[in-house]
Amino acid sequence: MLSMLVAFGMSISANAQSSGDLFAGGASNLGVTITPDFNLNASVNADYFIMDGLSVGGNVGLGIGSVTSISLAPSVRYFFMDDIFAMVSADVLSIVGDNTSAGLNSLNAGVGYWYALGENVIVAPMLNLSDITNSLGINLGMGISVKL
Repeated sequence: MLSMLVAFGMSISANAQSSGDLFAGGASNLGVTITPDFNLNASVNADYFIMDGLSVGGNVGLGIGSVTSISLAPSVRYFFMDDIFAMVSADVLSIVGDNTSAGLNSLNAGVGYWYALGENVIVAPMLNLSDITNSLGINLGMGISVKL
């Protein structure tokens, strides 16, 4: 019985990152930065798998901390093990308080685990290095996505 459950779980995860798949969802993190500022970030995201194990996508984020921020960031995920991925995103549009900035505002990178709750729903806990171009921050995040 246990081997059947393991085989079922492996078959779900093996099909979770196939070429042509489109996932949409959201993510949030509680950030702890090197500076003592508290921040809470949430994002809406989408990922399209251009080939098995490689997706391109984007995030629209909202940050709440000492000031409110909105960002737009294209992203790439690469699955280097069945369910473990590396991710990089670049914040190319940022609205922080009254200031708007276009261009490379920040670069973010991380690793995560893609866990299938079923055939069409995944959760992804992540460890991220955020804003590695300015003030380095480390945060834990959790995402949930649905296959469309």
